Amino acid sequence: TGTGDYFGPITVAAVYVPKDKIELITELGVKDSKMLNDRIMRKIAPDIMSVCTYSILTLRNEKYNILQGKGYSQGKIKALLHNQAIKHVLSKMDPAKPDYILIDQFAERSIYYNHIKNEKEIVRENVLFSTKAEQLHVAVAAASILARYAFLKEMDRLAEMVGFELQKGASGKVDEMAARIWLEQGQDTLKSITKWHFANTEKAKKLVEKKR
Repeated sequence: TGTGDYFGPITVAAVYVPKDKIELITELGVKDSKMLNDRIMRKIAPDIMSVCTYSILTLRNEKYNILQGKGYSQGKIKALLHNQAIKHVLSKMDPAKPDYILIDQFAERSIYYNHIKNEKEIVRENVLFSTKAEQLHVAVAAASILARYAFLKEMDRLAEMVGFELQKGASGKVDEMAARIWLEQGQDTLKSITKWHFANTEKAKKLVEKKR
C-alpha cells in the first residue's frame, strides 16, 4: 500500500494462514481489501495479527527518498520489501513451512528476482505469482489489510506531526496541503513526509511562489 500516495509510506505485509485457520480468517470478514473501507480494515487488522503469523514493513518517506535518490525504482523497493517480509514470516514459522507462497504480482517473476538478486537471502521455494491474488487466497487478502492498517497508522502519525489530517493519493488537494506545509513548516518538513520526486512537489512549489 502507499505507492501512489504523495504523503505516507509504502507498506508491505506477509501473512501465513494455515489450512485450519482459513475459515476463521474468513469469518473475521477478510476479503479483497478493495471491497472494504479503512474503518473496517482498522477493526479487522488486530484480529488477524492475534491469530496469524505475520510481518509488516513500513518504509517511511525519509528512507524512501534516500533509496529513490540512489536510483531505486518503486518496483525494486517493493520487491526488496516483499522478500524481507516473507523471510520474517518464514523465520517466525520455522521449522514449519508453508505449502506455497503467493505474491500479489506487481512485476514479472524474472523482473522481481532481478530486483533482489544482490540480497543475501532470496526466497524462491514454492513461490507463486498472480495478479488479483487477493481474490485467490485469504492469506493475500489478510496481508493487504495489514499493509493498509500500517499505512493508516503512519498517516495518523504524520497528521499529528503537521497538525491536520492529510489527503491520500496525489490530487490537486494534495498539492494545496503540501504548499501549506511548505509555507508553515518549511521545505525540510514537507520533504520528510512525502515522496519528493512526485510531480506534486513542483505543483506545490508553484503554489508557494504565488502565495509568497
